Amino acid sequence: MSSSTPTPETQLTEVTRTVAPAKNGNTVSLAQTFPVDPEELWSALTIGSHLEVWFGRASGEVVEGGAYTLPDMETHGSVLAVEAPRRLLLSWEFGNSRSEMELLVTPAEETGADGDAPAADVASAEGAAAGTAAEAGTVGTAAPRTRFELRHTVPADAHWATFGPAATGCGWDGALYGLALHLQDPSADLMGRLGRFANSPEGAEFTRATADAWYEAHVASGADKKPARKASVRTAAFYLGEEPDLS
Repeated sequence: MSSSTPTPETQLTEVTRTVAPAKNGNTVSLAQTFPVDPEELWSALTIGSHLEVWFGRASGEVVEGGAYTLPDMETHGSVLAVEAPRRLLLSWEFGNSRSEMELLVTPAEETGADGDAPAADVASAEGAAAGTAAEAGTVGTAAPRTRFELRHTVPADAHWATFGPAATGCGWDGALYGLALHLQDPSADLMGRLGRFANSPEGAEFTRATADAWYEAHVASGADKKPARKASVRTAAFYLGEEPDLS
């Protein structure tokens, strides 16, 4: 559990956002490392009584071939694969649209605290730190760190052409903010707080900032800047109930 409370500002930098082409469209990915062990993170993602305090009501079975429903989001789907506490692959069905979402939970020592460093390098650094601590007589157990990655693969259709990755990414940015707050204080019922945040000036600024971040990720994936910018502006305006300024 973290000693500091996550903020919208920290979320903007703590989350790594990527966009990549996929067989069935485009994959919008968000990754963040949390100061918890994999089992705690897995529980926050898969147990209904945990989900309802930071994400919304959920029911179903986390078993391959099982089904789930998210009534607050009018979304349902099937469990396509599960490898507890590491991987969950779901269909994501809303209205007439269907996409796939993959949740990956990885101990940070396997990826590095930032998701990039090889495990051998991390082990070497930890070994050196342990040696220094031993010399000082302060050997202790390292705090757990676990990397979470959400990969949502959506169709390359007219919706994508109009709104780009921000249409998917901004919503998940808000969800990861809720998850970070939940992991910082699992006893807190966050739904009211998150609802008020979403409708506040600070929430609007967070939406615009995450839309901008998705524009950057879109361009980094090879998209042309002008249409990518218009897509991110349209998305922010849609979320905020505004007319997009495409000038």
